[in-house]
Amino acid sequence: MYMDFIVQYSKKLLLSKSSQKMQKSPHFLILTLLLPIHYLMDYSSAKNDINTDRSSLLALKSQITLDPQNILTQNWSTEASVCSWIGVTCDSRYNRVTQLNISSMGLVGTLPPEIGNLSSLVSLDVNENSFHGPIPPSIFNMSFLEVLELRNNSLSSSLPLDMCKHNLHRLKRLRISYNKMYGEIPSSLEKCSQLEYLSLVNNTFTGFVPTEIGNLTKLQELYLGVNKLTGVIPQEIHHLHNLTVLDLSSNKLSGTLPPTIFNMSSLAWIDLSSNTLSGALPSEIGNKKAVLEFLSLENNALTGTIPKEIGNMKALSTLVLQNNALTAFTAIVETLNFFSNLYLTFPYSIYRYVLLKSILFFVFH
Repeated sequence: MYMDFIVQYSKKLLLSKSSQKMQKSPHFLILTLLLPIHYLMDYSSAKNDINTDRSSLLALKSQITLDPQNILTQNWSTEASVCSWIGVTCDSRYNRVTQLNISSMGLVGTLPPEIGNLSSLVSLDVNENSFHGPIPPSIFNMSFLEVLELRNNSLSSSLPLDMCKHNLHRLKRLRISYNKMYGEIPSSLEKCSQLEYLSLVNNTFTGFVPTEIGNLTKLQELYLGVNKLTGVIPQEIHHLHNLTVLDLSSNKLSGTLPPTIFNMSSLAWIDLSSNTLSGALPSEIGNKKAVLEFLSLENNALTGTIPKEIGNMKALSTLVLQNNALTAFTAIVETLNFFSNLYLTFPYSIYRYVLLKSILFFVFH
């Protein structure tokens, strides 16, 4: 802070009309001596920062037990600039590592805690490898991180209960799907208020879907399917006005369908299949403002008749209702006749009725 003042003050002196007089003063001589020291300090700091980045990446390299393409083995050399390493992108202004993409390299190993020392990192992508062990807590303390991609590895740990409270405030994309993660989804996730994409699919997360998730108002895609989540679908989801995809399939969710989710005008894809949801289909399912294209409710315990309002869903292309206890009424055939290119899977009793009426092209499996 003090050195910044000196730099700015020195520049003003050089540009001032009375600079000739000032140049003879002892104050000016002191400033001219301090100015190069400031730049030397900046240079030294930048050099230390890139050395820290190099050390962090070498720590990662040391934890790789299999590198089938020899990419890191041969390319990540101390003789070359870290910014020239494959998968590494640096900021040209500050010469810091800002992106690390080592996805789909077939790597086997663990993620070291030193990876959290990449303090300028904006994007981390290690998708489609075979990393195992826990996710280092240091990753969740990164201030500038916007993209965290850990999909399809064998990572096994819980998410920190205070996740997003102190850092990760810039995080927009979080994908930890297809791993071996466990524990509860932390309610503090709401503090990652910039999140647009969240996928925790195919892990063993337990507990409830946190109601606080309704505070992630910038969220566009939410994937929590294939876990062991229990409880009800939180009503607060309807606050996600930008949500286009909702996947809560293959969990142990119970209770009734929240009517409010069918009032979400941006939602195009809903998959709530393979839970233990019960009760009737709400009439709100036919909201005329909806843009819903895909709706899967199969393998639940839904009862009652299919509401005629379903005919209002003009954008619908796939409707899956099989393996429930739903019944049809006469008007359902005429209602569904308004659809074109609709792929349907219904309970067999409804399928037989529709087939006999010969009104719809119907696919049954």
